Amino acid sequence: MNHLTRNNIGTARILVVDDEEPMREIVVSMLVTAGFECREASNGLEALRLLQAGEKFDLMLTDTMMEGLDGFGLLERTKIEFPEMPVVMGSALHDISVILISLRKGAYDYLLYPFHREELLDMVRRALEDDHVKQEHKAYVAKLEAQIAQLTEQLRVRTA
Repeated sequence: MNHLTRNNIGTARILVVDDEEPMREIVVSMLVTAGFECREASNGLEALRLLQAGEKFDLMLTDTMMEGLDGFGLLERTKIEFPEMPVVMGSALHDISVILISLRKGAYDYLLYPFHREELLDMVRRALEDDHVKQEHKAYVAKLEAQIAQLTEQLRVRTA
């Protein structure tokens, strides 16, 4: 979502996906207290339904291990259908191969449980800021391409 600036990253909408309600509540509480707007999903299929229904989020934070559509499946589908949205994977699995799989499949980063509040907030802010910079760059490139196309057309008309 392109409405974020460095000054209002704290107002970002975050989708928190975890099949364990206590963990979801803890994460949402930390994020809301920091000024973020959150929506919860209890599994990957519910999260995908929210996204496909048109709900817009600036970031998704998802657990890796869930019944039905797990975090890896959700990540894969999200990267296909909503490639611009950064995804942070989280898990209590301290297995480097799981972390590497997440990153290879397109996760922005991987959060190891248990985590401290500041670890979560730093990672979320970093992901949102990086995404904002990417969107700014994309807009800048599009503007330059439009200017080049316009100048090219002007030269074509003059030399015709």
